[in-house]
Amino acid sequence: MNTQTARMTIGGVLGALVLALAAAPPASATYEGNNGRLAFGAFFDGNSQADIWSTKLGEDALHQLTSAPGHDLCPAYSADGKQIAFCSDRTGDYEIWVMDANGKHERQVTQLGSYAVFPDFSPDGNRLAFSASADPDSNTDLWLTPTDGGEPVQLTNTPGTLEENPAWSPDGSTILFVRIAGDFSGGQLWTIDVASGHETQLTFDATFKDQTPDWSPDGARIAYEADDDIWMMNANGTAQVNLTNSPSVEFGTAFSPDGSRIAFTGTGGPVPAGERYVQTIRTDGSDRHVLSPTPGMRQAVPGWQPLGGGR
Repeated sequence: MNTQTARMTIGGVLGALVLALAAAPPASATYEGNNGRLAFGAFFDGNSQADIWSTKLGEDALHQLTSAPGHDLCPAYSADGKQIAFCSDRTGDYEIWVMDANGKHERQVTQLGSYAVFPDFSPDGNRLAFSASADPDSNTDLWLTPTDGGEPVQLTNTPGTLEENPAWSPDGSTILFVRIAGDFSGGQLWTIDVASGHETQLTFDATFKDQTPDWSPDGARIAYEADDDIWMMNANGTAQVNLTNSPSVEFGTAFSPDGSRIAFTGTGGPVPAGERYVQTIRTDGSDRHVLSPTPGMRQAVPGWQPLGGGR
């Protein structure tokens, strides 16, 4: 597998992220718990620029956080809710950037000159995990970099596969990720111990599992996408349950900080045919609601903010 193939794969994922259209009135909802905002990449029909936006459960108001030329996508909040990491191609290639939760003080963290995407903060906020290719002849692997800048360190180096969508465990010891076979016959969920590099495979069937899997806040469960549905399982890969079980296309998962809900991007539910936007469900698959849909706005995979980080 060469970098062109890898970039086509990641490019396809990023393309899917910006194809989420919000065009229907939101369902009336009263939400339990007390959670922060959700951020997501989005662009309007006829506009080739994707920006990061945020909103909150039960609110119609949207706040635009970025406005640079190009595509800003893949937002992920820090554990204290005060920063957002995201990927952007504003410099020509996708790199990792960090900004305050209100969109101020944007700064570029990586300068790899390759596809550096899907960042995730370590729980202590000191490092970012992301997926990228090392050079024009390499596969896509997992990398770590200091949040305040510095030399990135390659975490995986598995020939013939792609490692994508890293998600740091709440205790900071392990990173969950998706490994895609070189022949694209399937993508499975794995974990890697950050200190030792020991890897553990969690799923073994032939179905693709992709699009930003996420840990529950207590680290006991994992939400993920399989067969275009949202699933949940125990952290060791057991008790896999299909939460949405619908004919629509759903991807990208983000647990609410209180662990009561899962956000994702998809069709189905109260969504007109052919349109996609961010929705939330309870962790048993019930109480499905659309998050702040806006006509003509294509919304992508969300990240969920812990409380205390402001707008």
